[in-house]
Amino acid sequence: MIGLGKWTGDIETSMISGNAIVEISEKNGEYDFSVTVPSMKTLPNFKVYDIKEEGNCLSGKAEIELMGKMNVDISVEINGDAFTGYIKVPFLGKIEIKNG
Repeated sequence: MIGLGKWTGDIETSMISGNAIVEISEKNGEYDFSVTVPSMKTLPNFKVYDIKEEGNCLSGKAEIELMGKMNVDISVEINGDAFTGYIKVPFLGKIEIKNG
């Protein structure tokens, strides 16, 4: 399994700005993700599933509760001690996590 641990990166959108903390862990042989953004009091609930590992990338889906339940695409790339990623949300577009 790749990328296990806590990663911190920058988010800059019209609705969200600041640091994001992404924790990638293993649970029963599967990847598990948790995300916190300290500058936001609450984040929508989400459940990550269907994670695939290809080289140094993890990609998959998440079900997020934002104006009802939505399915979103997620992707993270690990290069040594560097981390980048995104969440692609309908109507909002791609929310990138940079400089991790």
